[in-house]
Amino acid sequence: MGNLRRKGGSGWLAAFWLLCAARGWAEAPADEPAVQVVQKVLPAVANINAERIVRRQVQDPFELFFGRYYSYSERVRSLGSGVVVAPEGFVITCAHVVGRAVNRAVKVSLSQGKDFQAKVLFEDPVQDLALLKVEAPKALPWLDIRRLSPNLLGQTVIVLGNPVGYQSSVSKGILSAKGRMIQTEEGAIEGLLQTDAAINPGNSGGPLVDLAGAFVGLSSAKFSGEAIEGIGFAIPGDRVLAWYGKAKGSSLGGRTAAGPTLADLLEKRFGIAVQELTEDLAASFGVAPGSGLLIATVEKGSPAAAAGIEAGMILAAVGNTPVSDLGELPPELARIQPGSRTVLTITLVEQRGPVLFQRTQSVAVVAR
Repeated sequence: MGNLRRKGGSGWLAAFWLLCAARGWAEAPADEPAVQVVQKVLPAVANINAERIVRRQVQDPFELFFGRYYSYSERVRSLGSGVVVAPEGFVITCAHVVGRAVNRAVKVSLSQGKDFQAKVLFEDPVQDLALLKVEAPKALPWLDIRRLSPNLLGQTVIVLGNPVGYQSSVSKGILSAKGRMIQTEEGAIEGLLQTDAAINPGNSGGPLVDLAGAFVGLSSAKFSGEAIEGIGFAIPGDRVLAWYGKAKGSSLGGRTAAGPTLADLLEKRFGIAVQELTEDLAASFGVAPGSGLLIATVEKGSPAAAAGIEAGMILAAVGNTPVSDLGELPPELARIQPGSRTVLTITLVEQRGPVLFQRTQSVAVVAR
């Protein structure tokens, strides 16, 4: 008899829920967890607009035989996302979004339509993270990244940001994998989260959260190709949080991220000591100023020496990145690791009588 009562009770409960659904008593859209999380988190999501100076190299088609390159500089706008992580205006984004920003200044726009000028306090090209500071007259809406998500496979994740310039966009998916490594033209990136939520250009630096609003990670990259969809990557939240503590401490102490320079990388990985091409040096070699770096010395037994590179040659590019400044290390070069095969573009200038001849070639070098 007791079993019959339990069955009858279950049937009544099922009928009740069917009746509720028929009468429109199901969960209203405003009560959905995803909707509530977006309303809570979106005010802290920033649109990042930065300008940077990029040096381009062009080749005169009539001088292809001589390999003569000419260079010029232009301003390029970089769009991305970020997240306000403290009410006093600290913002975290990806380093490649604000890399080489003019005067280390960027524009930050929030979803409420408020625009602010921000200063780049700390950049870490290797981790692909950057810390900005917004000067606002009052406290800003922020996301507490100390509330970390457990990051369980299959859990729902929400991506917020500004893909391809569409501000305050939202996408939803699941956490597909952890500890992923991807290989890019700039080098290997390890320990990433993988998600099938839409991550497109411009999402970089924006937050991922779970349905409780806890911090999952920071959008970093999308893997795309023929017949490939729904594979995006993010920097894990615990890594971002640990990095933020160090970066904030350094910035408050009055220090910015000096980090390794391009000169450090060339000497450490390839055994090359270089110097900048001044106008006088460039004229003596018959090349345009800014068309590369003059190789001063090559360490004996180094990867560069093994590849046949010698002093007096001109280093025009590392991988796909033209080089002319010994200072700041471009993010795409900071990821070069020991054992990675890197192509160096070398210009050799030879004098034959009164005429200077240039020959440019690519040399593969294995970083040490």
